[in-house]
Amino acid sequence: MTGLKQMALLDAQRSPPAWLRRLLETNFFEKCSDHPEAWRSTRSAGCCNFFCTACASRALCSRCLGDHAGHEIIQIRKSSSHCLVKVEDLRHLLNVSLVQTYIINGAPAVFLDERSMSGKGKKPGAETECEECGRGLQDAGSLFCSLGCKAKGIEDRLDFNVSFAVDPRRDSSGEESESALDDEDSEDLNLTRV
Repeated sequence: MTGLKQMALLDAQRSPPAWLRRLLETNFFEKCSDHPEAWRSTRSAGCCNFFCTACASRALCSRCLGDHAGHEIIQIRKSSSHCLVKVEDLRHLLNVSLVQTYIINGAPAVFLDERSMSGKGKKPGAETECEECGRGLQDAGSLFCSLGCKAKGIEDRLDFNVSFAVDPRRDSSGEESESALDDEDSEDLNLTRV
């Protein structure tokens, strides 16, 4: 039987890190107040599309990054006017399992916030729907359409299998890493040698 201390520890580990709440509240792709001279009509110059998890204070432009050397920086991208992050950029920081991934420019990515649906009900061809907002999901193994919906879902449920904690033996998608599999194989070898 699990004790209250262990349940409290598990609950703290599965909760979103403090910086994630701030990331989800931040407006990206706006003019940088510290570097207005860098603003151009192009998509990236002078545009705030970075976030520092150590400072978690605001969106940053590429010129702001020098002040955050050694910090964990996440690049925010945009697709169909919605902000997203490549899974690879989050893999070591956050467990994104159970969140619908999309292929954007050849790489898996997750959306930051729920996206409004046009019309009602599930999207045709959708396997399931987001447990928070009801958006149709293509992947039957997903429960949420975005990181924001997963964060809300963790607050609403006592399911300790839904977590943002990164298991060192697994990658952020929930799959066992090759090193974890190698460790298990070597353990099996050690057991057969005895």
